[in-house]
Amino acid sequence: MTDDHSSEFRSSLSMLGWGLNEEESIEGYIRQAGQLLAAVTDDYELILIDDGSTDRTWEIITRCASSRPWLKAVRNDRNRGPGYNTKRAISLATKDYVFWQTVDWAYDITVLMQSLHLLQHYDVLQGVRIDALEFRAGLRRRSDNAWKACVSSLNYRLIKTLFRLPLSDYQNVTVYPRKLIQACVLESESSFTNPECLLKTWWKGATFKEIPVSFLKRQKGTAKGTRPRQLFMAIRDILYWYTRWVLLRRREDFGRGAVTSWDATPEVHSEALPNVTPVIHPIPDERRRKAA
Repeated sequence: MTDDHSSEFRSSLSMLGWGLNEEESIEGYIRQAGQLLAAVTDDYELILIDDGSTDRTWEIITRCASSRPWLKAVRNDRNRGPGYNTKRAISLATKDYVFWQTVDWAYDITVLMQSLHLLQHYDVLQGVRIDALEFRAGLRRRSDNAWKACVSSLNYRLIKTLFRLPLSDYQNVTVYPRKLIQACVLESESSFTNPECLLKTWWKGATFKEIPVSFLKRQKGTAKGTRPRQLFMAIRDILYWYTRWVLLRRREDFGRGAVTSWDATPEVHSEALPNVTPVIHPIPDERRRKAA
């Protein structure tokens, strides 16, 4: 770990991703992931799961993996969904810190990657969408369209009301210490698994630092996360695990973490954030060859 005054990130990093029928997006995702990871650390991996695709997604992943030793290709026997994929990818991670990014690159994580040195002071870095929880701004900035934005906002408010987790957003990019997140017993099987990770680490007493991220509209392929079946499974999980963990108190940990909001400290300049665009800093030659 770095000294208290260093702004460098010197640990290793696992990036996790999964997708279903993403032949239009997957190669660009792999290429962008390699560039991003090589820009922030010398020791990294991308664990990428094909969630039962019926198109050329797996063919493209394996072709890319043949020339990229840092890319670990995994294939499910059938479509398993986000909860299963989250848990499987976390279990396969080997580096010091872990985060996941959607295969359509839904979030601009430039500022988050520039803030990795803050892991000297906080256990977890949590991405939050800027102004996304205000209704009008949320429809423009939170998702691809008004329907998905409303679903996302209602999901956030339901979880916050029931679980009282004091974070500004739940469904974005989060950087965890691998040992911390692997120590959590993850039980849900839907998109609620992402908030479950936050809850379980919060109950273990983790400290969180919120970092702004911007939503990026999907350019290729089709999103699957707001289909009726996925929504039903998420709501079912939220209510079931609220009853079990909160009302019946059937959980392992009862600690309380701490959250530092994104605008509470000067590490990130908020006035510049609404117009943040994806930027990859120049990569040293040896890293560029590795990421190619």
